[in-house]
Amino acid sequence: MKNFFMNLKMSKKLLIAPLMVILFFLVFGVVSYLGLADQSKAVGNIYSYFGDYRVIVKMGNDVSDIHANVNKVINIGSIGAGKEEVQDLGKKQLAAIQGYIDLIRKKLKSGGDLVQSEKKLYGELLNIFLEYKKPVEEVLNASPGEVNSATMLMGVAEKYRSFGKTLQELFDVENKLSSERFNNSLTSFRRVIIVFVAVLCIVVIISLVVSIMLTRLTISPVNKLINVIKEIARGDLTKRIEVASRDEIGSMSGHLNAFVEKLHNAIIQVAESSNQVSLSASALDRSAEQMATGVEQAAAQINSVATASEEMSKTSSEITRNCVTAAKSSENANASTVAGESIIRQTILVMNRIDERVKDSARIIRQLGIRSDQIGKVIELINDVADQTNLLALNAAIEAARAGEHGRGFAVVADEVRKLAERTTNATKEIADTIRSMQHETKEAVLSMEEGVKHVEAGAEEATKSGDALKDIIKQINTVTAEVNQIAVASKEQTNTTDEIANNIHQVAEVMQETSKSIAGNASASAQLANLSKDLQKLVGQFRL
Repeated sequence: MKNFFMNLKMSKKLLIAPLMVILFFLVFGVVSYLGLADQSKAVGNIYSYFGDYRVIVKMGNDVSDIHANVNKVINIGSIGAGKEEVQDLGKKQLAAIQGYIDLIRKKLKSGGDLVQSEKKLYGELLNIFLEYKKPVEEVLNASPGEVNSATMLMGVAEKYRSFGKTLQELFDVENKLSSERFNNSLTSFRRVIIVFVAVLCIVVIISLVVSIMLTRLTISPVNKLINVIKEIARGDLTKRIEVASRDEIGSMSGHLNAFVEKLHNAIIQVAESSNQVSLSASALDRSAEQMATGVEQAAAQINSVATASEEMSKTSSEITRNCVTAAKSSENANASTVAGESIIRQTILVMNRIDERVKDSARIIRQLGIRSDQIGKVIELINDVADQTNLLALNAAIEAARAGEHGRGFAVVADEVRKLAERTTNATKEIADTIRSMQHETKEAVLSMEEGVKHVEAGAEEATKSGDALKDIIKQINTVTAEVNQIAVASKEQTNTTDEIANNIHQVAEVMQETSKSIAGNASASAQLANLSKDLQKLVGQFRL
């Protein structure tokens, strides 16, 4: 029964109380109608009995008048006087007697409400009226002087007494029946009142029970729903509403459970995403620090390379100046050789000087070769730094991709760093090619200088022996001069290349500074992202999952 009421719709539950009130009013109305109908019947019976009682009283009074008038008719008829008066008065008495005879016959004929004693007494009264009627008819039909008044009066008096006795018995019966019927009516009225009060009490009790039950069945789920909603409002998303009915409250509870379940899952996903974002931000921050450290190291290496390039440029300039000096010395030696034997010794001295200068130049060129090797190592270091920067840019791009929308700006910066690393790699390759070319030419210059030294020494030795070797010496000097000029040209080109390398390195340094600033900005963005993730975790922490 409880489940039946629990599963009813709210509209039907709300209609139960009014429908029960209407039903109880109908029952109450039917009971009232039956009671009032019974009372109406009882009142009708009382009125009917009262009418019979009035008829009996009137009959007694009328019979007294009829008896007096019949005596009068007999007395007047016995003396034979006033025949017309006797006829008129006698006819009136006959009409009155006949009226009661008809009344009694009608009552006996229809007497559904008459008891046996009433029927008996009414029958006796009918016989009395019939016998009472005969003397009057005899008087009216008799000739004057033929009426025996004494006999008739005695008979009429006897009938009158018999009528009075019977009428009194009928009166007593009617009085007794009226009392009984009144008592029955009163009992019926009391019974109606008791039934009325009982039905009213039953109606009130059933209405109260049903109202209380419906109220509890309606309010109890609402209170449970309110309590669970309060817990959910406090942040406890583990609470669920027990759906115990299929009414509107049950339906609302089911939908609310579905909503809380979805909200619960969404908050869990937000918490997990927040943790992942926090971890990604931390990783991104560490990557940014590593990149910043790598960039600083690369910048330091680039500064070292720039310093080495500047020194190499200075060395190349000095080589150029030495080559120019050697060329001038060769020209002087050539002039001295052409001048003649007289200045051979001077030439020998000059050759000795040339020998020293050439040795110095060879030593300088060897140092230039060593510097070139160092520059090659620096270039390899720059290339390694560029490769590491490229790897760091690739790792940053991967971390930015994991960060999603928040890492898009950092991905752009990482891509720019990668491009700069590629440009640096290309530039270092070009520098390496140039350095290798310069090293090759430097080796050739060293070989040439060593060969020149040999020729100068041989020329010095041959100058002391014979002047015929002057031509050979001039040729060797011309050869040395040409080679020295070539060395000067190569040294100048090396100087230009070194300057270009220095400019490129400065550009790389500027790019690295910009990269460092970008990395610092990304680190700040990563810190902000970590703070936002912490704030989001605090918000999620307000819910009980």
